[in-house]
Amino acid sequence: MKTLLLTLLSFFVLTNLSAQNIELSVQANSGLFHYSGNSAVSTSAIYAGSSPQQNYTSNPYGNKNGFSYGGDIQAQYVSKSGFITGLQAGYEILRSKLDVTGYDPVTFYLAPGPNFLPYQIPVKGQTFLQDQDIDLNPYIGYRWLIGKIKLDMMPGIDLGFNINSYDKGKATDNDGNVYRTDLKLLDAPTDVRLKLGVAATYKRFGITAAYLHGLTNLYKNINVNGSDDAHSELLSFGITYRIL
Repeated sequence: MKTLLLTLLSFFVLTNLSAQNIELSVQANSGLFHYSGNSAVSTSAIYAGSSPQQNYTSNPYGNKNGFSYGGDIQAQYVSKSGFITGLQAGYEILRSKLDVTGYDPVTFYLAPGPNFLPYQIPVKGQTFLQDQDIDLNPYIGYRWLIGKIKLDMMPGIDLGFNINSYDKGKATDNDGNVYRTDLKLLDAPTDVRLKLGVAATYKRFGITAAYLHGLTNLYKNINVNGSDDAHSELLSFGITYRIL
């Protein structure tokens, strides 16, 4: 948090502009997050590890939307002509989802050969790939005045610095047996995303919406095969309050 505050403070110093043209806001948002690409899947299986705590999802990169949420601090300079230069920094939890259709209890304990066929128990459940990120979003934009409503369009670049990643799943077989995974994965690489944000404000309150498309191949976090890829996609909505 100290880093975020120092970054925002640097923004104020570097702009060297009058306080009347600088706006400082706090935001809360939620949205729908998933992965796209040829390695993003709708179904996968839970595999037994060396212990129940080491169970894992074969491919956790789900192409179904999971509920995500976060909060931001935003500082921006608005010129008299309506042009915007801004910086947004915050924290978010992103969750993608997939359906679990099988549980494999034996592959970990065997040395599969080229003709090995894994044995899977049919199950029903879901896995969420959950990432905690610190975000930094520099942007430019333009403001339109529609009566008393301020409408801002803000294209920019979003950088997601991963704090941790977890493979969280739960599935149940026909006999009622429950299989889980809650495995900490390697920290994901920095996710570079294109972002298009809009905000409509009236006095100090406003609503926001944004679409983010990831450019980083996050599947490399678990597989170095160059033909595999999974990229982040996020659609978010939020509320904002201007404190300055």
